[in-house]
Amino acid sequence: MNNLKSDIILSPTERNSGDAKLPNFLSVRCNEEEDILDESWIHNFEKIDKPYEEYYKDNIYYVTINIIYVNKENNIEKINQEVFLMQKPNLISREEIIGIIKRNSTINDNISNKYSFLSMVKYNFILNPEDVNTFLKSTEIDYYNNSYFTILKHIDNIVFEKTINMFQDLNTLIIIFYEKDNNIKNNTNTNNCTKKIYLRHSQPKNKKTLRR
Repeated sequence: MNNLKSDIILSPTERNSGDAKLPNFLSVRCNEEEDILDESWIHNFEKIDKPYEEYYKDNIYYVTINIIYVNKENNIEKINQEVFLMQKPNLISREEIIGIIKRNSTINDNISNKYSFLSMVKYNFILNPEDVNTFLKSTEIDYYNNSYFTILKHIDNIVFEKTINMFQDLNTLIIIFYEKDNNIKNNTNTNNCTKKIYLRHSQPKNKKTLRR
């Protein structure tokens, strides 16, 4: 014990010069206590923060695709629903879009009943975390829905913005197909090919998951 105390006692020169060093066993103990303190702070933060994780915006790794088939009478013939897994977060590439369109140009592989791609609509739920309470209490849901819809006029890369975790299932890509009319080929007036369609439907059917 005497030797231990003598190791800790500092000389006047050491105290004044600032060159004093702690014995090795005290240094190790201090380092261990600092590590424990650091880790406890992290664990406490994670424990407090965990209930709020669902309210943070995060990358999107999948999106629901609704494929709508409209017949010549402008009635919805069928709706397919897929869950598309993204190769890159927040992005569906142009090549992937072309592949989806080609793969879904017929219903149930019925070549005689072929459809042409008409348009796409993106629904990206980009509500900010600080607006969640207002949104949940609001009776003007249509206002939010209309704000998050985007009509895509060209086949190109589709980018989805980060979405609050608890609302990521709402992100949707709608692809509309129109039944081909063979008589159009013989019609020289191309203006007659323009279609204006108003879609109203309750619930999608035939949900499946795309695995890449």
